[in-house]
Formats: sequence, C-alpha cells, structure tokens
Amino acid sequence: MAKRYGLLIAGLFLIVLSIIFIRTAFLPDATDPSKISKVDSGDALGLEVAENLAKAIRYKTISTSYEAPLAKAEFDGFHQFLTETYPNVHKTLNREIVGPASLLYHWQGTDSAVGKPIAFLAHMDVVPVEAATTTEWSYPPFAGTIKEGHVWGRGASDNKMSVITLMETIERLIKSDFRPSRDIYFAFGHDEELGGVLGAKAIVDVLDERGVRLAWTLDEGSGVADGIIAGLDIPVALVSLAEKGSVTLRLSATASGGHSSTPSMDTAISIVSKAVSKLTENQFPLEMTDAVREMLETLAPDYPFSQKVVLANLWAFESLVVDQMGDNRVTAASLRTTTAPTIFNAGTKSNILPQKAEAFVNFRIHPRDSVESVLLRAKMIIGDDRVTISADNTGTEPTKQSSFETDGFKNIKSSIIDVFGEIPVVPSLTVVGTDSKHYASIADNTYRFNPYYVTTDDLKRIHGTDERISIANLAFSVRFYQDIIRRSAS
Repeated sequence: MAKRYGLLIAGLFLIVLSIIFIRTAFLPDATDPSKISKVDSGDALGLEVAENLAKAIRYKTISTSYEAPLAKAEFDGFHQFLTETYPNVHKTLNREIVGPASLLYHWQGTDSAVGKPIAFLAHMDVVPVEAATTTEWSYPPFAGTIKEGHVWGRGASDNKMSVITLMETIERLIKSDFRPSRDIYFAFGHDEELGGVLGAKAIVDVLDERGVRLAWTLDEGSGVADGIIAGLDIPVALVSLAEKGSVTLRLSATASGGHSSTPSMDTAISIVSKAVSKLTENQFPLEMTDAVREMLETLAPDYPFSQKVVLANLWAFESLVVDQMGDNRVTAASLRTTTAPTIFNAGTKSNILPQKAEAFVNFRIHPRDSVESVLLRAKMIIGDDRVTISADNTGTEPTKQSSFETDGFKNIKSSIIDVFGEIPVVPSLTVVGTDSKHYASIADNTYRFNPYYVTTDDLKRIHGTDERISIANLAFSVRFYQDIIRRSAS
C-alpha cells in the first residue's frame, strides 16, 4: 500500500513538473532589442517642441499652499503664451478658464454616435525650488535652458512637458486637417501639486453639471521604465490603472508628568511609542492583485530561465513571488497599504516627564483599502484606550482600479508599441497623487502614463535639483499623443 501511495505521489509530482515546464516552454519570445525605438537627441520635432517648453518654464506658476496667494500674474501670462503659441488650437477648440486658473479645452467631434468623449489631463503648476538649493542647479531653475540634449528647469518633466506636448499635438493635427470623430477634452489644472481641489475638481464639477461622461482619461503617472526594473535590460511601459490614497493618523497620549527621577511605569512617550511600534510591527498584508499578476506574466519571457519558470507558473509559485516582492520596499508598496511613522513630538527638557506626546503615521492606501478601514485597523492593533487616534482632514481615498481589458487600454498599448517599439506594456499602480483621482466620478476608466523614457536618474530629479527632460523624449511624447488621438478618435 505504501509503495502504491509513493508511486501516486511521484506521478503527481511529475505531472506538476511537466505542466510547469510546458507552460514555460510556450511563453512568447523575449523582446527583440533591435525592434525598440532609438533615442535621438537631435530629433527635429523634439528641437521644435523644446523651444516652446523652454519658454513655458520661464513662467513661475508655482504652487506653495492654499493659504498663499495664487501666482495669478504668472498663470495669466502662461495662458496668454499658450494662446499666442498655438493659434489654431484656440481658433478650433473651445477654451474656458475654470476656477482661479485652470484651463478646459473642448474639441468637438464629428459623430456623436462614436462613443463617449475621452480626456487628456496635465497640470500647469510646479513645486517651489528651495532657495538654498538654487546654486546646486546646473542651470537656473526658471531659465528654461536648452543644453546637453535636454530642456532644464522646474516643470520640465512634472508636468509642463505634458501641457506643451499636448498643445503641440493638437496644433499639428489641426494643420493636417484632422477632425476627431468623438469629443475630446484637454484639462490643465493649476493646483495639482496641492491636491487639485480648486482646479481638477472644479473642472469635474463643470463637466458633471453638463452631463458629460467620459470613456477614459489619460494623465501623468508612470512611464517607459528604462533600467529601473530589476533583472530586465529592456525598457518596460508601465500604465497605471489606479493610484493610492493617503491618510495621516495622529496618535496622542497624556500622563501626569513630573520629575524624571521618579517616573511611572509608563510615560506619555512610552505609551505613544508602543502604539507606533505596534503599527510598524503589524504591517498590512501583502496580497497579489490581478494587475500585478498581469504585469509579471507579461514580463516573464524577458527574464532569465529560472525566473521565467516561476513567473510563467504563478499558480504554483505565487506565495513565493509575493514574499520576494515584499522584501523590496518599492515592489512591496504595490501589494499593500504602507505604514510610515513621520513625526514625533514630546518633551521640553531632559529631566522633565512630558505630560503629552504625539506621533503622526502616514499611510499610503492600496485600492482594496480605505481611509475608514485604515483607521479602524489602527485602533484594533493598538488596542490601548490611553491612546487617542484621529485622522487628519487631508485624507484621500484610493481610486478604483481601471480595467486593462478595455478598448482604451488596448489603444494606449498599441500607440506605445507603434511609437516606442515592441516593448512590454504592463499595468501598474501609481503610489503618488494625480489629478486623475477627481475624474473617477465621471470617467469609466482612468489611466496614467507619461509617454517618455524614465531612468533611475530621472526619478531623482522630479521635485528635486536639475529637473530636466530630453529633447528625444519630447519628440516621443508628441508622436505618442498624435497616434493615440488618431487611433481613438478617427
């Protein structure tokens, strides 16, 4: 009997092993590097666009806070610059100013029966440059310098390049006598860096009042990751289907205080410290999602054989992959709500027991969670009535996850391949905020993709010193927007 069971187990093992290797063997071919579009810093189209982006950077459309006055003169100047630089856009499309300084353009389609409108989003505002860091820039941050194959300055990549490349695209399409079959909106917010409350949200309210419902939107977010994904030598286009929410919890406790020579068993600091420790020691669970699974299975052919076997057979190795992704803080963030203690306040003197202590813990919320569920979970884990737990009023819910099986996603994918070459196109998750979150109420799907190559070095420059965009990337962006508009509205 034991021998029969042993043979049965061995047989099952061989069947499983056969399935694993058969699935691996039938994977598509790996990406052919010769079919990836080359970067050309002397691209004539890119050079033309670079001149206008450089001019756009010189307008200091800075967002500092909602308490600070709006840089109205700078925004007014930038609006006028767009009007003068893109005359055909302003003759053909309807333009209106929404809220204090946001812009909404409407390109009327020729056939209302084609389908719901689509919208392209970008933002005109930029983050400040710290005064102490200006001398560290290779070129002045608001000079809009064109050197070394790049346009340098604040907003070069985040996100005036999107505004300018979209306007360049529309201008060129109009000159070529293109007319869209469906309605297209172009929405440029003025306060995305602050949350988009007075810009993107106001635009959505206007469209909602008019009964406009969108098939999909395309905003900033991820891009063509070049040398960023570990283990891959080829670029990968990441199209974000959702973005995380955010909430900061305030943990506070009080105690009697007194002299440090006669402390109680617990002080205000120790009570709050234990609460913070409980949260960090009990991280949200790592869970595979459909989008991450799709990404891994798509990338499988381009990995070395051992990894290829695992990724081609997630049905057998999913828990192993999840554990490995959890060991990397970047990939772990795509599988869970993250927990990050950021501020601790307590005490005034080393020999005085503080009567109050407080800590702030920031959570970036995965689409399967919510602000309320984060708060309830924190209360359950801490389980201490001495700790007061409250959420700040700046919390935002994660967006719903858009589908990667829609015509919109398929068109975006096809345009990426036509412009950038035969590179993998995979769904992803944006871990920072964009204006897209406001459009979820009127759009069936919201996608986030910057149509340009992004390296690890580029990521360091966003919101940092020496922000820049390559001339080649500007050409890629215009060609991508031309392709996706023609593909989606011809």
